[in-house]
Amino acid sequence: MIRLFSNSNKKFLQAIDKSENELNKFLSENWNNFFPQFSYVSSEFTLDGNVRSKGTSGRIDILAFNTKSKTFVIIELKKNSDKNIRNQASDYKDFVEDNFAEIYLLTSQKFGIKLPNYTDVKKEIELVMIAKQFSQTDIQKASKSEGRITLIRYLWFEEELLLIDYLNNDPLEILERENTRKIEKIKAIIDNKPTNDVPTEIDMFFHKKPEAKRLFYIFYELLKSKSDLIIEIQQTKVKLSTKKETFSVMGFGGKTGRKAFLQINTNIASITSLKNIVIDDRIRPGQKKKGSIGTERFEIYIKNEKEIMLIFENIKLSI
Repeated sequence: MIRLFSNSNKKFLQAIDKSENELNKFLSENWNNFFPQFSYVSSEFTLDGNVRSKGTSGRIDILAFNTKSKTFVIIELKKNSDKNIRNQASDYKDFVEDNFAEIYLLTSQKFGIKLPNYTDVKKEIELVMIAKQFSQTDIQKASKSEGRITLIRYLWFEEELLLIDYLNNDPLEILERENTRKIEKIKAIIDNKPTNDVPTEIDMFFHKKPEAKRLFYIFYELLKSKSDLIIEIQQTKVKLSTKKETFSVMGFGGKTGRKAFLQINTNIASITSLKNIVIDDRIRPGQKKKGSIGTERFEIYIKNEKEIMLIFENIKLSI
């Protein structure tokens, strides 16, 4: 049994009962603290039609949107645990999936929520169920749902204290795992270990230029951590495209006059503010545009991973 001790009052605090409406209001008013991973749409989101299995209308306790997975999220609250929360959430999920276009329009037009293009939003619905306790059946179903069902146990205490216990899909744990994977991947690249998620043609492109290949992989992984990335290997360069910018990348053996191993071309003008990194502007006052491989304006010549990190910190808000 969970007990909560108040050091200021020198006593164990008593668990108290509050209504589902009070819980709904509290979560809605403190949304970013509890659900920063979701965009809040509305509480008591009305569904008109044969929503419930008995043919009646219904109201979703809280409707939200997961911007990362591009899915709608149904949040159902229960003061106590009973099988009704599972059945009710399932009914709402089915109705939203069957009336997806209407829900999309209501969310974007009535509630003013900025959503991705209709065709980009996934039709699968995520469920978040919040109750004081859950049955073993609920827990087993959630564990097999591949992240589509989240169970959160809660308890109210005196002094307006609310205990939240994620039984699965804790967003902080998920974020920590993702960050750990990113750090390990970048570290492996810095240590010149192979990576498996870029085309093998990269090895051929940087043939006999191992340091250029190593620096390229660092830059590639950093870009990918901030944006969807398209990679295109061409005869004279590797083209990397984010949603906003493109980069042309070429390798050297470190024996040129610039002592560089990698050249990255970009149109991001803020890069010129960096000191101690060799950067050429292809457009010179009163002269024609200087010829170069790639269409981007600025040529950056890179000697080591420290310079890669400095460049990424400068451009990451632009990609």
